Amino acid sequence: MWRAAMWARVVLLVGALSIGSAAAQSPPTVPYPQRYQTALVKYAVVDRVDGLSRDLYASRDAVDAMRRDPGLKEFPVGVLFALDVYRARMTGYDRQTGSPIFEAGADGHLVRNQTERTLHLMRKSQPGFGSQNWTFGGFDPLTAEPLKLQLPGDCLLCHQAAVTSDMSFSLSLLRRFVTTGAVQYSFCAQPGRQSCPF
Repeated sequence: MWRAAMWARVVLLVGALSIGSAAAQSPPTVPYPQRYQTALVKYAVVDRVDGLSRDLYASRDAVDAMRRDPGLKEFPVGVLFALDVYRARMTGYDRQTGSPIFEAGADGHLVRNQTERTLHLMRKSQPGFGSQNWTFGGFDPLTAEPLKLQLPGDCLLCHQAAVTSDMSFSLSLLRRFVTTGAVQYSFCAQPGRQSCPF
């Protein structure tokens, strides 16, 4: 009797461990978008103080929705946002603070290291506000291999702070792009995943 109970516990433990490891490396729920740099619309470039330079893309239906309604509060189902993140080239360290110094071009923009990149995706999967209405994914854009993320958790931790703008931190940049037709440039003095005051 006690052996049967022990084996039942072993089976439950093995099952729980396999479920836990599957959740820790859950596959992306948004598929890799082939030719995203031409299929999507680049509406902004954001350089950050910590040496991350980001190209912000939106699907054409997101741009069209903003054109139809400049005061847009909620994106239609199917809209896709992509964040193509590059690491800037380092030139050294600040002697006083030890902070890294990143190379800037003549235009003041960060000079990018083309081999250190990640691609983050966010797709509206159902109508309404809130994080449960979006799905997420992440890839190495050079190989199209999925990033090792715990989805949706890794993305939700960041984007829940933008729930009032339908999970998008860059709504004002998209609105200015639609109005002007020019890709918006912004420098963000916040490091990491802290939100930028656009």
